[in-house]
Amino acid sequence: MKAGSDAATAQPHTRLGIGYVWLAMAIAVVASLPALFAREVFGDDWTVYYIYWTQGLAGLARLMWESAHTGFAIPMALFVTLLPDTPDVAARIGGLACHLVNGLIFYSILARSPTTKQIAALFTALFLLSPFYAIRLTLNAVYDFFLLFYLLSYALSYSKMRALRWAAPFCLLFALSLETLIALEPLRIVLVRSANKRWAQTLVRLAPFWLAIATMVALRLTILGKSGHYAGQYSFLLDPVAIGKALSAHLTAFPRGLDYAYSHGFALLGRPVSSTLSLILITGFVLFSSRALWTPWLIEDRSSVRRLLVLLLTGAVIAILGALPFALTGTYGDVTRGESRLLFASQVGILILMAATLQMIPGSRLRAAMAGGLVAVFALAMAYDSKWLLYDGLISTDLQRQVRAALLADPEPKVVKLQVENSHLLSFRSRCLGASDMNVANMILRDESRERSFVYTDYCGDFQLPSMVLRGKCTISYLEFLPCPPRREAWRYRAASGIAPLDDIGFFELMSAVLRAAPSATQGYGELVQLKDDLPIPLARAEYRPPCQRPGVPGSAWLLALPAPACDGPKAEGRWF
Repeated sequence: MKAGSDAATAQPHTRLGIGYVWLAMAIAVVASLPALFAREVFGDDWTVYYIYWTQGLAGLARLMWESAHTGFAIPMALFVTLLPDTPDVAARIGGLACHLVNGLIFYSILARSPTTKQIAALFTALFLLSPFYAIRLTLNAVYDFFLLFYLLSYALSYSKMRALRWAAPFCLLFALSLETLIALEPLRIVLVRSANKRWAQTLVRLAPFWLAIATMVALRLTILGKSGHYAGQYSFLLDPVAIGKALSAHLTAFPRGLDYAYSHGFALLGRPVSSTLSLILITGFVLFSSRALWTPWLIEDRSSVRRLLVLLLTGAVIAILGALPFALTGTYGDVTRGESRLLFASQVGILILMAATLQMIPGSRLRAAMAGGLVAVFALAMAYDSKWLLYDGLISTDLQRQVRAALLADPEPKVVKLQVENSHLLSFRSRCLGASDMNVANMILRDESRERSFVYTDYCGDFQLPSMVLRGKCTISYLEFLPCPPRREAWRYRAASGIAPLDDIGFFELMSAVLRAAPSATQGYGELVQLKDDLPIPLARAEYRPPCQRPGVPGSAWLLALPAPACDGPKAEGRWF
């Protein structure tokens, strides 16, 4: 079969390397399934749920409008409508479903072009298992939701129905609610461009999509700009040194991501077992390298070299364009933090570069072996992340449940500085436990007749930010600031010895602990104590069952694994467990 033939792109039975796609989809599902059961909401997700549970859909829409993410209100409203008490679960399921569909669409559109069809299968496999965007199973599932519509703008443009072709630019306009997807547009030029057509014809095909981009840019700079609490957020810097450092940090996140995937992925089952499984997978790839996993060598003749150069240039441009908007504001993506979401667009360029580099290796067996090794590392890392999300949920559930019980036992309002031992080993990808993480669930469940207390961890900056505690202003969700109580206390939480370290606890043991409701609202696995002169002092605990009718109680009760019935009233029985 000729590598550049049009038939190879048009006939389904000649699709190259389709085995990579099906295998990666299966691994992605199996590796992600445990995380679907995690009792986990964190960071900005808590703020979204707080607004929804206290103000409803109207408040959620207003929040998204003010944060210049108006389109985000649609998938978020969908999540909370499908599972009102546990929208985080709906987000995980929806995000995984969108991710799998996105993989299929990526393969379909890349397999159509002579320039990209050689890397279509391998790129899709790497995309499905990518360790660079590591918080897919959180509310950031909206990223995959918008990517789905972005990819539909490609797929529908090939439709035989005129109405669907006209719908393609509108899909793009909606997808650009996540504006950084504009960075992927060089790929559209590559896919639309044909050697048999003049540039004028290519530009005519691209014009509706570029019009949609111009429309979104104009809207974003005018009526869809940040307002209210978010006014002035992420303004552009004028310091070229700071911009350069941010850009460099963003781009170097990818080699760090590979190292992170290797070291943590192999820690999942231990190095001997992980190495053995990797060798088995590599051997299987080699054995099937001439059948379902066959992909052509990219350097066969002069035209193939030109296509390779186009692929490398496209990947590099997408990676830089995806990083540049963040660098201009002094921010960057990092695989070890929640900011991995900022890598979402630029990772597509990096994966194109990876796939093209692997396809430059001569010899189908050697290419398959190298691909198998990379897929093994990515798969293990994805499974490890799934386990870590479960573990993080167990820790945060235990911590927040104990904090709530301790606050209820002492009704005098206070500000608590909480020290979490080995926080970087407990929290998923070393994430920060900020004000929202520590206060939203407890505020929703608190006895409303009592004044508020506030809890902040000692390593997230809440005690250092000028707008926070130092000026006597305390917050629940970073959207409102209330006067801080004058009383100050220091507490300490450590998971030992009730919860084994992440690398020591088994998957089944962890799953059982996560799904098991606490025997009492006051009990926990870890140790929470008060510190006086660095000496641990026991904290009293008190139980309280909030009324079922209060907004947010069912969701918070489920997330904190409170015993059933978790609240008083006729709705308590059989609602969450």
